[in-house]
Amino acid sequence: MGATTGPAPGANLTGTANMAEASDKPHAPMELRPAAVFSHRMVLQRRRPIPVFGTGEPGRTVMVTLASSERSGMLALCGDGRSDSVVASGTVGDDGNWLVELPPLEAGDGYELTVTDRSGIRLVYHHVGVGEVWLAGGQSNMELELRNAADGERAVNDSADPGLRFFNTPKCGHVSDELTRLENESVWVVCAPDTSGAMSAVAYWFAHRLRERLETHVPIGIIDCYVGGTSISCWMSETTLESSPSGRGYLERYHAIVDGKTERQMHEETDAWQRDFDAWNAAIAADQASQPDIDWETLNARHGECPWPPPMTTFSQYHPTGPFEAMICRVAPYALHGFLWYQGEEDERFADDYRAMLGMLVGEWRARWEGETLPFIIAQLPQWISKSDFDAGIDHRYWPVLREAQRDVSLAIADVYTVPLMDCGEFNNIHPTDKRTPGERLANAALNRIYGCADVPADVPEPVSWSYSSNENASDDDAGDANVHVSAGSVIVRFDHAEELRFSDKNASLEPPKHFESRESTPSFRPAGASGFEVSTDDGVWHPVAARITHSADDPGESFVTLPLPDTLHPTGIRYGWASWGVPPLSNRWDIPAFPFSHLIPHASSTTIR
Repeated sequence: MGATTGPAPGANLTGTANMAEASDKPHAPMELRPAAVFSHRMVLQRRRPIPVFGTGEPGRTVMVTLASSERSGMLALCGDGRSDSVVASGTVGDDGNWLVELPPLEAGDGYELTVTDRSGIRLVYHHVGVGEVWLAGGQSNMELELRNAADGERAVNDSADPGLRFFNTPKCGHVSDELTRLENESVWVVCAPDTSGAMSAVAYWFAHRLRERLETHVPIGIIDCYVGGTSISCWMSETTLESSPSGRGYLERYHAIVDGKTERQMHEETDAWQRDFDAWNAAIAADQASQPDIDWETLNARHGECPWPPPMTTFSQYHPTGPFEAMICRVAPYALHGFLWYQGEEDERFADDYRAMLGMLVGEWRARWEGETLPFIIAQLPQWISKSDFDAGIDHRYWPVLREAQRDVSLAIADVYTVPLMDCGEFNNIHPTDKRTPGERLANAALNRIYGCADVPADVPEPVSWSYSSNENASDDDAGDANVHVSAGSVIVRFDHAEELRFSDKNASLEPPKHFESRESTPSFRPAGASGFEVSTDDGVWHPVAARITHSADDPGESFVTLPLPDTLHPTGIRYGWASWGVPPLSNRWDIPAFPFSHLIPHASSTTIR
């Protein structure tokens, strides 16, 4: 059984929940309309040119002013100096679009942004901050809201922070009057107990960590831009998808479904599905309200699996290019520092294409923002398997391929970083509720790699080389090579960023417990089947092997994992954590889990992995 992703549990399907301040958004006439992402309380990116853009009547002159207010003090210009205001002007183009660019500024808050033209239109946005802005994109695990995450009630109650703000991009799959209505309701919101529950939990904890570590006067803004249940193909243009065999496959599958259908047919199919979906959700909610401890196995037995996915249509949120056109293109090129990306579950059946697709997405989004080096921080998929697959002994191992693709993109493209989450999964729950760990881990990567906070731990244990020796070819000469560590009948993997590398017991309480229980296990040793390591033989069969950790006497960041082999086993490959759900316990002193990997072993006695 494949992954049933869908929306995050409890998520608002339009992206405009808890918008208490929506009524105070300045009314913008059709003659001059800033993009929906501009509103009161917005955060503009510091230290970069600030584009302000929108639509209007061709030929109109547009003037944009960012000015100080009584509560803000003067604007801090990048470099030296202060000013009461900065101004930029431009003209609406023949295509009805306009864009002007304000100069870079240092952090500050309480400013006013004014958009005017010569006819008397005047739009004023109050409480504008200048700080750090990140876009949080992806599907349901990025979408899962703070109120529905683990310890969500406490987090929401403690969330009051005038310097942490978010904008929920309306969730839509095509540009329409309905999208315009939703955009008119969308606003930047200050984090507080009555608002923060609707924010992405991952993005909240990311921003919360930045607020803890960066200067206190720097506001943090998050643009939430995600839709649960979306494929990666939803977040790219048709031109980009057409440019590669991987992308064309998504388009061909889409057209095979919708071509020949009338709009009326598609609406009828969608309406019928919506009734079933709403009825299923109502039944689930009723059972959960009356029996708070009820498990999903019981719920699914009573009411069936979630009716997902919805019918594919030309207007749904789930068709290729839809959210790209109706969401990404509506907020670009709002100035950002970078992107957070948590997605991939929906693409498991096409895991072999994901590496190419993710690389194309990075390139396209950067092009839209005209920032070739804008950082991407990718949340690597955690562990997951359905109970039905586990009970049947089935693991298609799509997720290890997706994880490897996410890691490979960060190795191949500059300023892309992958954060491992192998310790964050939940058995039979594709939406793990611990979102604080992923959010803070993404933030630590940003702080270390991007903001230059060298004391923030972000290095991931990863294999850099291995060596192999059989009983027949082990020799004293081999032991003299400082770069090749040999033990008769064993494979030894050298890990970097592996301070105090150990087998963690963090997963010990997860179900099913037999995966993690072993009387032989210690922090430095795991028996076969409990180590996460496997080696393959000439017949292509993978064999679980025991693993023992030793630490370098010369380099505290270097550790070795020795895999003793049976005399009859001659390895042709080695892998670690290569399962949708399994035993990935390796972590360093900061509890950062090792990246999973899979490599062939050539005939040479040693090789460099990365």
